[in-house]
Amino acid sequence: MVLSLLATPATGQARCYIGAYIEQDPVVAGDIALFERLVGKEHSSYMRYLGYGEPFPTDWVAKVHNHGALPHIAWEPNNGLDEVRDDAYLRQWAQAAAEAQKPILLRFASEMNGTWMPYSGNPDEYVRKWRLVYTTIKSEAPNVIMVWCPFATPRRTIPLYYPGDDYVDWVGVNIYAVLYHDGDISQPAQRDLVDDLRYVCSLYGARKPIAICEYGATHYCRASQQFSSSFAAASIEQMYRTIREQFPNVVFINWFSVDAASDGLACNDYALTTDDLVLNSYRQAIDEQWFLTQLPASLQVALAALWQPYGASPAPTTTQLALTGTPRLADDQLAIAVRGSRPEAVTGPVVIEARAGSGLDVNLVEFYVDGQILALTNVPPYRVQWNAAAGMPGEHTIRVVARNSADQKIATEEATVIVTESQTD
Repeated sequence: MVLSLLATPATGQARCYIGAYIEQDPVVAGDIALFERLVGKEHSSYMRYLGYGEPFPTDWVAKVHNHGALPHIAWEPNNGLDEVRDDAYLRQWAQAAAEAQKPILLRFASEMNGTWMPYSGNPDEYVRKWRLVYTTIKSEAPNVIMVWCPFATPRRTIPLYYPGDDYVDWVGVNIYAVLYHDGDISQPAQRDLVDDLRYVCSLYGARKPIAICEYGATHYCRASQQFSSSFAAASIEQMYRTIREQFPNVVFINWFSVDAASDGLACNDYALTTDDLVLNSYRQAIDEQWFLTQLPASLQVALAALWQPYGASPAPTTTQLALTGTPRLADDQLAIAVRGSRPEAVTGPVVIEARAGSGLDVNLVEFYVDGQILALTNVPPYRVQWNAAAGMPGEHTIRVVARNSADQKIATEEATVIVTESQTD
């Protein structure tokens, strides 16, 4: 249940959305307009950290949405997993997220595969708690895209913490280019970060969109008291170029713009705004058309609902019944199909598919339920998930609209389904 539109934009010339964490940037201190003036390009997402137990950041989310960008929340159970339970806090938090009525990236309990997080060390418990949070969030707030995000290392433990395809929307990874590991000059960093990214993509990239949730390159190391602007500039150029050339399923990259050396958080300065060479290198890297800025206007005003993962097939279902059209479509015909339930007794999560005849030059498909937009996708096959249980029982109208590469409407089709309160045998 993710945003297809964020996965493969229209013509293939631009595929990766850019974001940044700027709340602790020493120059802009969370000022989006100032940051974008400095880097020379709008960004499609902004991030903040939130401790589990803190209220949903309604005002901040609204600020980011009003800018036309996607809020990215790193939600961390810093007191351990015992505090994560099915209770009023979790449900009220999810309901507050739903009230935003626009997409939100939620990165829950990331970097779990290491030893440095208070929720690390017990993969089985982690998976149980992740699934609880995922299920609760999705039941209340289908506009939330949940990102499961390990650190790039250690690799061995990454698969142990994976909650399963049915409980993950996007797979993330945090990667940093540093001179030394753990601030220890006896541990020079010699890792191939591209290989680390390739490893995560090889595990999950065929089934899920891949997001680099945190990336940074140091231009000052406190441990060695070494300035390394050239190293950071080269790392920036390599990572953003490699995404364009080798990793089309990386749909998102988020820069961590923090002077962690001065803040005492770590040993490295990753701030874009404190070094001219680094800033200029970043400006050049994101200037490529491959990297998208704001979300499409249609998405900014739409209620985000159940979206189809990049390159993924729908979850297994019990039936596949055409609602309109025939098994063999005419060249100019558009038809609607439902997977997972009979059209006269739809309940729970189903998959809606728009089937296009071979004569239709389809570039984008819009899905509507009862006149309200459900999703947009330009990823064939054109499918979205719909949680029928979230609506009122009774008759509902599904409409699909196909558009070509010039954004012209070329076909439309409607079908009626009956939503029931419980599964009918």
